[in-house]
Amino acid sequence: MLALIGGLIAYAVMSYSLSNPRPAQIYPWAHSEDIQAIDVLVKQHWITKHYGLVLDTGPAGSFDERRATNPCVIRDGPYTYRMYYSACDANGRWTIGMATSKDGLRWTKHPTPVITPEMVQDAGYDVTGVWQPCAVINETGYYHLFFAADLMQTWGKRRDTIFLAISEDGETFTIYGPVLYPIKNSMEGRVWQPYVIWYEWAGVWLMYYIGNDYRVSPSLRRIFVAQSYDLIHWERVGMALQHTVGEWDLRIFGLSAVSWGQMVLLCYSGEYPIASYAMSLGLAFSLDGLTFFRSYRNPVLLKAMEGEKRRISDSSIIWEGGKIQVWYDGFDGRKIRIYYAELLPSDVDIRQVFIHRRVHWPGVLVSDWINGRYDTIRIYFHANWTGWVWIEIWSEEDQIYLESWNFEYYESFYLGYKYRYYCPCKQEIYTLELAPLRTFRIVFVPDPGYFAEASAWVVLS
Repeated sequence: MLALIGGLIAYAVMSYSLSNPRPAQIYPWAHSEDIQAIDVLVKQHWITKHYGLVLDTGPAGSFDERRATNPCVIRDGPYTYRMYYSACDANGRWTIGMATSKDGLRWTKHPTPVITPEMVQDAGYDVTGVWQPCAVINETGYYHLFFAADLMQTWGKRRDTIFLAISEDGETFTIYGPVLYPIKNSMEGRVWQPYVIWYEWAGVWLMYYIGNDYRVSPSLRRIFVAQSYDLIHWERVGMALQHTVGEWDLRIFGLSAVSWGQMVLLCYSGEYPIASYAMSLGLAFSLDGLTFFRSYRNPVLLKAMEGEKRRISDSSIIWEGGKIQVWYDGFDGRKIRIYYAELLPSDVDIRQVFIHRRVHWPGVLVSDWINGRYDTIRIYFHANWTGWVWIEIWSEEDQIYLESWNFEYYESFYLGYKYRYYCPCKQEIYTLELAPLRTFRIVFVPDPGYFAEASAWVVLS
């Protein structure tokens, strides 16, 4: 982390003043020191470590029998983590649950939801469900829990609206009411997935949230930011991030954020292809809370484990102990549950690609996008069955992945990057010396006759 923090300390110069701490765009009119700091951040390399499932769905008849999703994890004192999460029972009733942990890995659930739709209805609001919580503790020790609910709007449509509930102990909440409404016929026709942080550099609370634009189909999702000084009255500031065409984040979904010093780090879900709900997690960095720059290494956290093979999304992050702790949704095609991983700053990228992933011929294992400018790729591969391993390279012209066998790319000709894995249960290391490329992915095709279980990770430099 020395490069990351050192870059910020050396270069970061903010344009804030005490009289006007509103986040303000710095690029492209920023000081050269700011631009250098951003350059350090977006080029940062990461080691990823997947720990696996940490919060499962509940037993039959429980309030989270069907889904445990949308985690928000906070530090509550020096010895406790507290998680709030969306819960769905067998009848489709959405509530907000809570759990506590000493280490962030082993969790004890609160026996009942802490927020229910009935609580919001009793406060005078027409909703049918509550979800996507985010909690912060203010300077007086009160818990402020933000969440989304499908409030009936004055124009006759149910649209997600961001609510606030307040508690003295983190378990018994009083509904305050809506703090951010959707805007009809705008980029914020629905507002959801709130994530609130204290931005000490500017002396202001920032809320990041997703806004849906229903004026186009499929609706576009963008990340917006609002600011507050008391956690109750919020002022919209602007758009922080939106999708990119032809990239891994063709649509943006869940998000989380953390700040230290001048920097704000955003962790968000990106979907590709469109409407597939196949998502991975990426990072974006800002030195003013509003203007964000994507990591060159996105997506940083891949769908590596069997329980998250369909998507990973809706994260919660904490910077602690020299690493980024990430709690997130994992979906295997049957259940959405909460998983945990860590991102460690490094001088090379070490990415877990497959972790005991199962596949049976004619099925194929295909990795997520692996992005960045690399000269050397080392693939460490292990499986309990024979097959073929190769890489596919993104074609900017055709906007698809092509097998690198006899494929011309940026005036370099790649030959033979297709390997025969012929010795089961033996680790093989494939080293590829390439002209710098932008993005690739790894493919494993097992031979017929057996359920193969494969693991792979890459070292990129």
